[in-house]
Amino acid sequence: MGDIHEGINFGFNIDAETGISKRALDIHNNFAYSAKYAIKNNARLFIVLGDMFDRTHVSPTFRELIRRDVIEPLEKEGIEVWILAGNHDQPHGEKKGTSIDDFRGYKNVKVFRKPSVEEVEIEGKRLGFIIVPYLHPEQIARLVREREGTEIGREQMFLLGQKLLRQWISNRYDELSSDYKIMLGHYYLEGAKLRETSSPEVLPGEFSFTRDMIPQDLDLVVFGHVHLHQVIGVSPELVYTGAIERIDWGEREDKKGFVEITPLAKELWRFTEAPVRDMVKISLEIKAGEDATKKILDAIPDEVEEKMLRLEIGLDEGMRELISESRITEKLKGAFHYDVRWKELGTQKLGYMEFTMNPYQLLRTFLKTNYKEHPKYEQILKEGEGVLSEVLG
Repeated sequence: MGDIHEGINFGFNIDAETGISKRALDIHNNFAYSAKYAIKNNARLFIVLGDMFDRTHVSPTFRELIRRDVIEPLEKEGIEVWILAGNHDQPHGEKKGTSIDDFRGYKNVKVFRKPSVEEVEIEGKRLGFIIVPYLHPEQIARLVREREGTEIGREQMFLLGQKLLRQWISNRYDELSSDYKIMLGHYYLEGAKLRETSSPEVLPGEFSFTRDMIPQDLDLVVFGHVHLHQVIGVSPELVYTGAIERIDWGEREDKKGFVEITPLAKELWRFTEAPVRDMVKISLEIKAGEDATKKILDAIPDEVEEKMLRLEIGLDEGMRELISESRITEKLKGAFHYDVRWKELGTQKLGYMEFTMNPYQLLRTFLKTNYKEHPKYEQILKEGEGVLSEVLG
């Protein structure tokens, strides 16, 4: 599986004792579900394809949850665990530590922060794995400088980096004499479908894979990084496991789960779904003369229990005061979480700022006021909330 993002912050349904949102526990529970499934089905390997953590250093609480519910139960059953570094939990400097390194002390755990090759025997067949963890642009630049001995431009650097990595992969492929040859990685492959969101998992200018970097005779390629589960190409098949839970509203309709690889099965791999929390997005436009309250109430499902809902309501000027928000709140009662966003159609007006001492809301207001048009606004907000979570937790 890939893209667990343990340690991600959500500013709602926060437990006062732990400082952790129940939504973050949804994600953790699916990670634990995967471990239980592996144990039940006598798995030989349990592989995390990057971004096990949402950032390089997370609260000890999240590390302890993973020890208790994932690593130690798998160790008890003799199941080996491989953890690849992803763009979120791979430090920019090779000598810097990261929370994923905390698990190196377990005899059943291997952490991969550099390209590697591994061979294992499963069901009497030898499987050779070409493992390509995420490398930041700075790391690619160092790799190119070491090989070329000179400084070059960013575009040339990426092209040379792709060439060097393509050659390394090709050489490792030729060296393997396994029954099956499989590549594992954490990269965007050109052409992959991304989630529709203002906070993309793939950022402009990051190092990506091209199809010619992948040997055509590989039996399978399994990547993390892109959060939507999908299959690209047929020779070889490249499978994105997708995130283990719905991290973002752009994933609200995506199936979540993990990939099982079984050498002796009729099909080499299959996708297994994990349980997810329902996310319902409702977009409405209300014109003058319409019964706004009724229109909104009719759009809200009768069953909202434990669901996440987002209402985006556009309405003509002056109509907001005609809406019975108490009736809307009453119908949304019982939802796991809901968010109502009002937008006045036609003109943009500057409203009053709500007074609050909530540190998360203060941060959001500050960033929205000063950095709303910044190309990395969502990333800055996410990192800021993560820092707040660690400080306040």
